[in-house]
Amino acid sequence: MKKIFLFVAIASFIVMGANAEDSKSLFGEAQKAYNNYFLKAQSGNLDEEGAEGLQKSYDLFCKALACDTIFETNKDGSPKLDKKTGMPKFKTKVSGDIVKAFGTMIEQNDFLIVGEYYRAKEDYHNAAIAYGHNAELLQSKYANNVDVSTLAETLFLQGFANYFDKDYKNCFINMVKAKELGYTANDIDQFIDDAPNQIIRKYVDESNYAAANEALEHMIAAVPTNNNLYILMARVKEFEKGFEAAIPAYEAAIAKDPNNAFACYCMGVGYSGLVSNAINESKALTDAGVAKDVAHLLDKPIEYLAKAVELNNNISPEMLQDAQNKLELLKKYKELAK
Repeated sequence: MKKIFLFVAIASFIVMGANAEDSKSLFGEAQKAYNNYFLKAQSGNLDEEGAEGLQKSYDLFCKALACDTIFETNKDGSPKLDKKTGMPKFKTKVSGDIVKAFGTMIEQNDFLIVGEYYRAKEDYHNAAIAYGHNAELLQSKYANNVDVSTLAETLFLQGFANYFDKDYKNCFINMVKAKELGYTANDIDQFIDDAPNQIIRKYVDESNYAAANEALEHMIAAVPTNNNLYILMARVKEFEKGFEAAIPAYEAAIAKDPNNAFACYCMGVGYSGLVSNAINESKALTDAGVAKDVAHLLDKPIEYLAKAVELNNNISPEMLQDAQNKLELLKKYKELAK
């Protein structure tokens, strides 16, 4: 991994009226917690206390940084201004040392080490937190010379831990970010596909459609380019109110990704269902008569099922066979209706 330095603009962490002595005290506690982690990690004896020490040190460093700025004032209490910049003058005590501490955490892969410690223990919740802190540091606007592949791998690891912590929303978001940065290993596409499905399956089983839609809206807001989310929105609408109510949502999803075989398959199956209902309601006594009764309903399912079969890019063999069987039957009705 390339060497990474973290440069923090101290002014962005200013808290008005803070006490610099508080920052020094917090910094001392942070150093103590970090040293506890570091000695155990370096000796190969990292344990729960050591792993918690890294997390504690990070939190304390952040708090110290946030209260480390003291503004200089004139005798009347007004802020003293810098003659060159016109900005309020201030002093700091430990900010420079905190910046170095963050740089050390990045350079030594401290949060990756702790993430691996928790992952080995199958404590995926704390593993996700550790990987998340590493990603935060690497993605900070103050970080320099970031190795993109390291960031991508960190996001994948965070998403992996999210998945097994059943935090599927953040799993999806982090996996997609990792893939956008070029990460393609470890079946990442399967996680990206399955995480939203896990959410929707749970909420649909509970008939909690409001929660399903809220989760999808959250994921869409984070990853608006993922077309499968729009298809899932249509699926939720179908589960909630039936296929006909979901048609506009499916149409919108297909407009975003017209070459998605699964979306076309869903539409074809839905329209086929309308044909089946019409067949069951027909009072015709012959197959030809039934075919004429449903003729006006045949074009849509034939169109979408034929497209799904043609594309065949993200449907299972079972779906493909089902589409072919339905298509063959619909075409027979089409021929009989002539």
